[in-house]
Amino acid sequence: MHSFLRFPGSRARLSPVVIGGNPSPVSPRTQTLKDVTILEMFDLRLEFADRTTQVVVRTNVLRDVGTLIREALADAVPPLVVVFTDDRVGPLYNDTVRDALNRAGLASISHQVPAGEVSKNLAVAEDIYRTLADREVSRDAVILALGGGVVSDLAGFVAATWMRGVRFVICPTTLEADLDASVGGKTAINIPGGKNLVGAFHQPVLVAVDPTCLKTLDMRDVRAGLAESVKHALIASPDFLDWHEDNVERIIALDQAVLTELIRRNLEIKGDVVTRDAKEQADVRVMLNLGHTIGHAIEECCGYAMRHGECVSLGLLAACRLSHSMGLLAGPVVSRVEGLLKRFGLPTMLADPIDTGRILATIRKDKKVQQRESRFVLLEDVGRPIIRGNVGEPAIRQAYESLLR
Repeated sequence: MHSFLRFPGSRARLSPVVIGGNPSPVSPRTQTLKDVTILEMFDLRLEFADRTTQVVVRTNVLRDVGTLIREALADAVPPLVVVFTDDRVGPLYNDTVRDALNRAGLASISHQVPAGEVSKNLAVAEDIYRTLADREVSRDAVILALGGGVVSDLAGFVAATWMRGVRFVICPTTLEADLDASVGGKTAINIPGGKNLVGAFHQPVLVAVDPTCLKTLDMRDVRAGLAESVKHALIASPDFLDWHEDNVERIIALDQAVLTELIRRNLEIKGDVVTRDAKEQADVRVMLNLGHTIGHAIEECCGYAMRHGECVSLGLLAACRLSHSMGLLAGPVVSRVEGLLKRFGLPTMLADPIDTGRILATIRKDKKVQQRESRFVLLEDVGRPIIRGNVGEPAIRQAYESLLR
């Protein structure tokens, strides 16, 4: 039971996968790929005020992405699909996506950027705009993001702003993007003043999740992606937190049956939240920022040398300790969270300390600030997040500096 998500009339819906017009049951089917049992999975339909996002989770779905785009567009054929990827993911999967688009009768071009947060800036976006202008890309085109959260943030921002908005598709290739970044329509770039300060909400028409992409992921990135899963459990579901604790080893091993459940439950939680508060105006979606206030400050101040999920791990622990210091959260819950993060191999201490003054200054620029007041997502218990304003700097300082010892 998702205690935070006990709302009537959810608009996030599991539905049968449709392949070639024949519905498959939601319960997984199995097939063998290179002597590894892989599970075909499910899809999820997210209904927003102005758009529906179809989330398809299936083995080797990249091979079908052209057909799925046509289905998502009611078989309308866009004049061009512009594939954005990075120099790590492109060599692995760009040919597969291009071939899938060709088979579906969709013309395509690709644009590759350097991997990592270094590409999430106005200069790279401007270079992409020049490419779109040179190719005379029209409003009825489709922009497809092939990669992790950085690629989907950047490509989504371009999709939201090119000709005031073109249709957008995401093919995530990292665990963090599978579980979190690909769903909800947040797009952004960084500027010298802060992380994700320039952006837009722009819902994709299709998210195609291919779990087999995780086979090429570095284990550090697998672990980093799990921080968002722990966050979802903490804000929404005590039993999902129990499930994490019971399945640590199988999750880390990317056991396919467990991976199915991991992806499904994360997408259900994230989908339920974002369909209720798509543009973060009702103090519902903001709960997804648990751990991100201090986590984003660490990420920015370290020059993006750490993975996003590693910074979120530190931020989650700091938020739990801050909740405890304010009399909201019981000490044993804090210890439980710390223990789970450690078992996943996620950081609970900052190896290279950052000056506290820099962290506090960065927090003051956080997107949740209202009327010059920092707002923190904290916990009263697992599944009971709460927003608190006017959190004193001494308490924030103490929470952050607890990560240095």
